[in-house]
Amino acid sequence: MNFDNAYKTMVRASVERNTIEVPALLSCLDFEGLNCLEIGPGPLARLSIKLSGFARHITLLEKRAEVILEVKNSVRMTGLARKISIAAYKGYEQGPFSFQDREFDVAYAAWLPHKTFTDPKFLDEVTRVAGKDILLLLPGMDGDEPELVSIVKPGEKERRRDYKKHITSYFKGKGYEVKTKYGLLKLDFKNKEEIRDVFYCMAFHGEELGDKKEQIDKFLDARTHNFADGFYILHAFR
Repeated sequence: MNFDNAYKTMVRASVERNTIEVPALLSCLDFEGLNCLEIGPGPLARLSIKLSGFARHITLLEKRAEVILEVKNSVRMTGLARKISIAAYKGYEQGPFSFQDREFDVAYAAWLPHKTFTDPKFLDEVTRVAGKDILLLLPGMDGDEPELVSIVKPGEKERRRDYKKHITSYFKGKGYEVKTKYGLLKLDFKNKEEIRDVFYCMAFHGEELGDKKEQIDKFLDARTHNFADGFYILHAFR
């Protein structure tokens, strides 16, 4: 299973039908009438489609051509082309976002890799284009995934705590105040094969699991219909 298929399978498995993150974001900030930037929307553009009911306009920033095509189709199918636009870029590592300083009222991103969220180049660009508020939704310290990853790479919960401290320190060093909201995304997979395929990809990126595979399978099989994926939102504002 590749990344995009694993992502879509997780979306389908959401018990809350993928609405739980939206009220969590809205509890941090009133999106009413705001000009927004979402970085890395994913092929379904699911957060922006829901948040477009509140925001004035949302610009989606995406670097993969195949994802841009899927996003355009999702936006067209929902009749939201006037409220949601898509901008292509090569990636923050290759250069700055093609936007003016403080062009957006709020910039937000969800479920990107920790490597991206903790990269100063990425954070520099987010703080540059955001007028006041930044919302980052990250994989959390709670839930089942940190325990799962720790079977192969001990200390995952502690690493995630360090990531949170690193990002918080960055924002505070730039003069932002920072608040945190926590949430839990409940997932119900169809069968053992599906949950294994998803997390072999999402948690372990297809690497060989060796003598840990039996332990991982036992962990996942017990959570086929009750996997809890923790997340938190860092809200930086000034």
